[in-house]
Amino acid sequence: MKASLRTVVLGLVVVVLSGCAVAPMPRVTLGGQAVDAYLADTMAKRSQGLQGFDGLADGEALLFVYPDERVRTFGMKDVGFPIDVVFIGTDNKVTAVVSLYVGDARKIQSPNPSRYVLELPQGWAAAHDITVGSPFTYDDGR
Repeated sequence: MKASLRTVVLGLVVVVLSGCAVAPMPRVTLGGQAVDAYLADTMAKRSQGLQGFDGLADGEALLFVYPDERVRTFGMKDVGFPIDVVFIGTDNKVTAVVSLYVGDARKIQSPNPSRYVLELPQGWAAAHDITVGSPFTYDDGR
């Protein structure tokens, strides 16, 4: 009887913990290169951006997903490491890559309406030949 009670309790723990699992990262490619992307798909997450991050590893990014397509404005508010901001056009191609530095006060805008914007470690885009026109794919698994 003890063994079956232990089995039931263990089963309940597994069920409870499985609800706490971290959601899988979306599948993102940029210029054919796989990118491990954190997702900023709510107003709160988009407002937070990279604030509080210590940095991004090579091949990591923050993917901003918006509910609509329009011109987007970005800056370096409270971001403590340099980044590349990659704007994605409505045709899922890169429309601009802009490097920002710590303390950079500029506000940059997408040249065209965007639904997606990627923030990557500075230099990653150049190292992987990401330029205007590079393809972007995003699969949220739905």
